[in-house]
Amino acid sequence: MHQEIDAGIVPGTTVADNLTLDSLAPRAGGLFRSAGRTRQAARVVAENAGLHVDVDAPIELLPASDRQQVVIARALSHHVKVLILDEPTSSLSARETERLLVSVRRLARSGVAVLFVSHDLVEIEEVSDRVVVLRDGVVTRVLTQPVRARELVHAMLGMVAPSLEHEARPGTGVVLAARGVSTRPGAAPFDLDVRMGEIVGLTGLVGAGKTELLEQLYGARPLVSGVLTLDGRPYRPASPAQAVRAGVALVAEERGAAAVIPRWSVRHHVSLPRLRQHSRAAVLSRRAERISARRAVDDFGVVGPGIDADLTDLSGGNQQKVIVGRWFDGRVRLVLLDEPFRGVDVGARADIAVQLRERAKDIGVVVASSDPSEIVQVADRVVVVAGGDVAGELSVTDVSTEELSRLMAVERTAEADVQPAGSPG
Repeated sequence: MHQEIDAGIVPGTTVADNLTLDSLAPRAGGLFRSAGRTRQAARVVAENAGLHVDVDAPIELLPASDRQQVVIARALSHHVKVLILDEPTSSLSARETERLLVSVRRLARSGVAVLFVSHDLVEIEEVSDRVVVLRDGVVTRVLTQPVRARELVHAMLGMVAPSLEHEARPGTGVVLAARGVSTRPGAAPFDLDVRMGEIVGLTGLVGAGKTELLEQLYGARPLVSGVLTLDGRPYRPASPAQAVRAGVALVAEERGAAAVIPRWSVRHHVSLPRLRQHSRAAVLSRRAERISARRAVDDFGVVGPGIDADLTDLSGGNQQKVIVGRWFDGRVRLVLLDEPFRGVDVGARADIAVQLRERAKDIGVVVASSDPSEIVQVADRVVVVAGGDVAGELSVTDVSTEELSRLMAVERTAEADVQPAGSPG
């Protein structure tokens, strides 16, 4: 089962077709199929998996969690010997997740070998007999039950040494003040200040809630709770466009899907977020575009065939330099970066980190990464998120593998849903 739900369904067909997809193969069902028999077989598959859905509905109209359940039900309908599940609960509710875990445990007891890939430590603890921890493609540890979350996190992190490249800066005036905000519904509210002159590092396991928080600050999703102020003024963006106008920028986690437009030049990518700034009388100024593009290329050390070349002709690291650098051309007060070093070589990572620390002197910067070793290269203060809640805060000089393991492995308690998590700002 693929991690991406849509990799396991066929758009333009019904739920019944997807539940009985294997019968479409000639050797399985012949050249002709009966719609009635297909629906009947699909209902049996759904019933056995505890799936309640209209089998005649178009598959693409189902919510993501229901589409995931269809893929799961189809996989479980076979007499499988080996079942490989890649992040199977990523789009499921708590109840749906528990139902899947029950099915997985039942299959394992029946003799099926299950490979369960997940970043959710609670799921790993609940379902696994043996845990293999990978880091950078290398097996770092093999654990058997009883498995403890702190052991897992420690094995995942490796040795994280405090940053020796810079001293922690305290920052001056508050650029962004967040009061009573939450990463997601049901998570404990917390306070956070982002100050001018410091970089706040946001770290935690994949799925901890980092992206959800940044997207709320950017207006890409509604604010779950609390209030925001930007430079002392009320700030509640209803859309990314409003955030950009207020001086807030986001470098998204998925560069290819969210920031790179195929066959567009470096110059066009730089000017895209601020077309008004590069226009005269509603006509885009090529001269203004070129000035901005050259400035971004020079400041961030972009190596490539020139500002008129397609961005995709550049290496991944140089593409990321352009995507990061374009936000610093013009009025910006807060820059949010979600996994900015993913797919970036060591040299480009160092160049970006140097520029971020230099430019943070006059603005607020938040860098989110699931790899603490990346955070310590650039941050002054590290906020740790676990299970949607803020588990703690450290100065970058106090970061250690042991302390991060303890914080990142914190499990939410019932009280955490109603009690504030404190004031990490």
